[in-house]
Amino acid sequence: MSVNISADKGTIPAFIQESWQRCISKGLQPSMMDKEDMLGAFELAEYHDRYAELLYHSSPILEEVYHSINGLESILLLAAPEGYIIETVGDPAFIRHADNVSLRKGANWLEESKGTNAIGTAIVEKNPVLIHGSQHFHQDNHFLTCAASPIYHPDGHLLGVLNLSSHQQHYHPFSISLVQRVADSIKQALLLSHTQKREKNLYFIYDSYPDPLITLDKEGKVTDLNSAASHVIGIGTSEKQVSNIVSGTDPLVLERRVSIKDQEFLVQTLGKNMEHQSSVIVRLKKQKLIDGLTTNRYQFTDIISNDPQMNQTISIAKRASALDISLLITGESGTGKELFAQSIHGYSLRSDKPFIAVNCSAIPENLLESELFGYEKGAFTGAKSGGHKGKFEAADGGTLFLDEIGDMPLQAQASLLRVLQERCVTRVGGHASIPIDVRVIAATNKDLQKEMEAGKFRADLFFRLCGLSLKLPNLRSRKDLLLLAEYILADLPYKSEHGELTVEAKTFILEYSWPGNFRELQNVLGQAAFLADNGPITRDMLVALCPVSSITKEEGAIAEREPRNIQEQESQLIRNALERTSGNISNAAKQLNIGRNTLYRKMKKYGINFQK
Repeated sequence: MSVNISADKGTIPAFIQESWQRCISKGLQPSMMDKEDMLGAFELAEYHDRYAELLYHSSPILEEVYHSINGLESILLLAAPEGYIIETVGDPAFIRHADNVSLRKGANWLEESKGTNAIGTAIVEKNPVLIHGSQHFHQDNHFLTCAASPIYHPDGHLLGVLNLSSHQQHYHPFSISLVQRVADSIKQALLLSHTQKREKNLYFIYDSYPDPLITLDKEGKVTDLNSAASHVIGIGTSEKQVSNIVSGTDPLVLERRVSIKDQEFLVQTLGKNMEHQSSVIVRLKKQKLIDGLTTNRYQFTDIISNDPQMNQTISIAKRASALDISLLITGESGTGKELFAQSIHGYSLRSDKPFIAVNCSAIPENLLESELFGYEKGAFTGAKSGGHKGKFEAADGGTLFLDEIGDMPLQAQASLLRVLQERCVTRVGGHASIPIDVRVIAATNKDLQKEMEAGKFRADLFFRLCGLSLKLPNLRSRKDLLLLAEYILADLPYKSEHGELTVEAKTFILEYSWPGNFRELQNVLGQAAFLADNGPITRDMLVALCPVSSITKEEGAIAEREPRNIQEQESQLIRNALERTSGNISNAAKQLNIGRNTLYRKMKKYGINFQK
C-alpha cells in the first residue's frame, strides 16, 4: 500500500491525510479503483440539460484557456456537483492517456468512487485543492497532478468543479491559481447573465403588474410608471415630464392615503434605494368605501394570465360586464371566481355602487334568509331592536355575489327565486315589499346539472341565475403556471427579494396537479420562499409542502399511461429491465448499458425495490 497514512504531517497537507482517512473508512483500496461508475449516453444528456447554463458560459472560457496552455499535455475538465465529468477540453494524446483511468466524460470522480483526487476532494473541502502524484489515494492516478476549484452559482450553491490535470512531471505550483482564476471568470459570466436576466424579469413584472406602480426620485417626482398607473393618471408611460402626481407624498413614508383624480388610493412602498435614497417604487391600491363596505377590490388588470383559455374567458367576461344580466361562474375551488365577479362589477355601469359578497355555505340554514333579505324588529329571538336590512338591500344599485350557490338549502332557493322574479324583498317578520335593483352573480364549484338531477337544486332557479355562464379553467390545464409563480413570489409581503425557482422546482410546478388551484400555489410558494430564506426554492421544498396524497396519486398513475418526461421514461425502462431479468442486477445493468453502481443509485432515486 503506497498511501502512508502515518506520514509526516509536515510533508503531507492535513486535508489530504483527512481525505485518505475518509477513503479507508469507506473500504477503498489503493490498488483497486472503481471504473464502472459511468453515466450512459442517456444519463449524460440529462446532466447536460441540467447544467446547460454552466456549460453555456464556461465552454468559451475553457476553449480560450486551453489555447493559451496548448502543448503542455494537459486536460481541462468540468464536473457537476455530483462528481460526474460533463465536459473535457485538452491535448488529444493526454486525453487518450487519461482515458485509461476513466478521466473522461461521464465518469464519477467523487472520493467514494475514485479516492483522494482534485475533483472529489474539492467538493468535500469546498475550496481549491492541488493533488500531486502519490497524494492521490489510488495508485493508478499517481502519474497525475491535478488542481481543481469549485464554481459557485451567484446565489451561493455549488454549481460545478473546474479541474486541470497533467503528467506529474509537469507539476507547476501556479496551476491551482490558474484554475481558481478561471473558475472566478466563469462565476462572473454567470453573475452577469443572472443580473441581466433578473433586471429583465423585474422590468416585465413592473410593466405587467396589475396595480399602478410609480417610480419616484428623492424629490418625489415621477421618473417611471407602468401601464396600470398610466391608465389611472391618464398619460402615456413615455411621458416622463410628470411632477407632483402624488401630491404631498413623501416617498420615504411607508404608506399613506392620497387622492388622484377624485379617487382614493393607499400608497405602499415596494422598494427603495436605502443607501442614497435616490428612488422609490410605490404601489397605489384603490380604496373605495360605501356605507362602511369595501367595494370591488379587484379589477380585470388583477387577473394575471398568459393562457389562451383564460384570456378568452376574460374577454367574454368583459363583454358580459356591459350587459345587465345574471351570471353564473363555475370552476374548481381556488380558480378565482370572486376575482372574476369583482372584476365584472368594476367593469360594469354599476362600478360606483356597492359590491356585496355572500358565502352561502358559511351561513347557518336558519339564518340565511334573514342575512339575504333582512328582518324586522322582533322577528326572532336575538333580533336587533331596530331590525336589519339584508344583503339585497345593501347591494341596491350594485352587484350581489352569491358564492357557493350550490350549497344553498332548497327552502332558501325558493325564496331567492321569488326575489329574482319580483325584483323586491320582504324582510323576515315583515309584510312590506321593498323594491331592489341588484345584479346577481352566482358562483359554484359543484356540477349544478347533477345537483338538479339529484333534486338538490331547483331547475327554475338555475335558469334564472344563468343568464350567461362562465367556466374558469383549473390551474393544471393552464399554460402560464410559471408566470403565475413568478407573480406570486414577486408579490410576497415579507420579502424584499423573492426566491429563485430551480429548474427542478419549475418542472414540478408544471407537472403537479394543484388540486387547490391558485390558492394552493400561492400558499405553497409563500411557505417555500419563507423557508428558503433568500436561497433557491427547490423541488424538495415544494414536494414537502404539497399534500402527499395528491403526489402519490400522480405517481401511481405512471404505469397506466405513457411517460410524460425523462424521469418517468427512465424509471419505466429500469422497471422493465428488472422484470425481464427477474431482478438480476448485473443482467439488467448490461441490458441498460450502465454500471451496476449506477443502476443501484437509479433504483434508490426512483424508489424501486425489485424482489426476485
